[in-house]
Amino acid sequence: MSAEPLHVIGSGRPAEDGSASGRGSDGPTTEAVAEAVQRCAHELLLRSAEVAEDVADQVLTKLPHLVPNGSAEAVAAVRESTDQNIGAIFSTLAFGVPATATEPPLGARRLLRHTVDSGGDITDLLRAYRYGHELLWQHWSEHLGRRLTDLDVLREASLLSSRHIFTFIDRSCEHLVSEYRTEYGAVHAGRTGRAPSDVVRELLDDGPVDEGAASSALRFDVRAHHVALVLAPLDRAADVRAAVETLGASASATLSLPVGDGTWWAWLGWPSAPSPERLAALAATKLPGVLVGMGAAGRGRAGFRHSHRQAREAERAARLGRRPRDGVVRHCDIQLAALLCAEPERARRLAADRLGALGGEDETCERLRETLLEFVAQGCSKTRTAQVLHVHHKTVSYRLAQAETMLGRPITTDVLELGAALLIDRTLRGG
Repeated sequence: MSAEPLHVIGSGRPAEDGSASGRGSDGPTTEAVAEAVQRCAHELLLRSAEVAEDVADQVLTKLPHLVPNGSAEAVAAVRESTDQNIGAIFSTLAFGVPATATEPPLGARRLLRHTVDSGGDITDLLRAYRYGHELLWQHWSEHLGRRLTDLDVLREASLLSSRHIFTFIDRSCEHLVSEYRTEYGAVHAGRTGRAPSDVVRELLDDGPVDEGAASSALRFDVRAHHVALVLAPLDRAADVRAAVETLGASASATLSLPVGDGTWWAWLGWPSAPSPERLAALAATKLPGVLVGMGAAGRGRAGFRHSHRQAREAERAARLGRRPRDGVVRHCDIQLAALLCAEPERARRLAADRLGALGGEDETCERLRETLLEFVAQGCSKTRTAQVLHVHHKTVSYRLAQAETMLGRPITTDVLELGAALLIDRTLRGG
């Protein structure tokens, strides 16, 4: 089916509240973009069966473990699930229905049962969803490119529809994982006799484990060097799986699995110990909307467990603040804060008692607290504090004098307790 390109032109000007009511100097209107997406989705909805057939063919070819026994019923379930999911995605886009308003279609649930009953695992189904997502986006983005001639509209339509499709797929996967756990209880044994999540939990427990057998089952060398990660979304639009891929790009091997509520556990592996520079680069990675706790580098099962515990502690501590920030938080950078805030309410009371008026919410108090905490961290050296903060040493002296006035005592009276209170305060505020 061929059609003339859509020429979408907005009109008017932005509304006074900042929302786009037409094409202003910043680009196309929200309404124009939404209309373009809906019209393109209507067109592809007429061809959804054709698109679904192509996607299903490629999924079955690349992911044979999705139907381990190759039964006709299981293959039919793959095709049915693919057809229903793609039809639902195009329909929600075409009629402006939120991606969160739907649940996995009946075909997806039937495929789940076929996969498990024939010796597969939930991870096989999640992998199929992920690959199907990639293939569907190829069809959709190519259609948008052919139909939308305005590059600004094309860019905004791509962003809008990408969020919609990801949300639909992510929500479907969450529902399927929940249904899997409800129906099958603990993790079901896959074609190796043990599912990856079973093997991981055995490694994390205290019982004996054959590291070689575990490595073979996981296709990840537990005996090598690795760093553990715990990745959690800070909002529903966050792409945690993409964050795993981004961080894993610098590793020789990656092991990852979803653990519920959008959270993923992951391990990055290397044949030799990763350099401090490599670890620092990982910690500096930008991951919009995703908070990552990162453990120290370790080796073998002991390192596998220890790094994971550190990653969980780092993620938990980073979440304590009222305004948790995205990105990687290393355990070595937050270890003391995590320990001090193990009981958040008691820690909060201690900080409030030690800081008094300096614990205020205004910018001045915040600037004084940060200066004072850096001063303590630098061994009470004004010179080093000024260098770290990139200010004049007289500025540091002035701020410390202000802080002493608000504290009502010299800052050198109880340096250790003061430093602990400041660290607790920053952690619980989300600095």
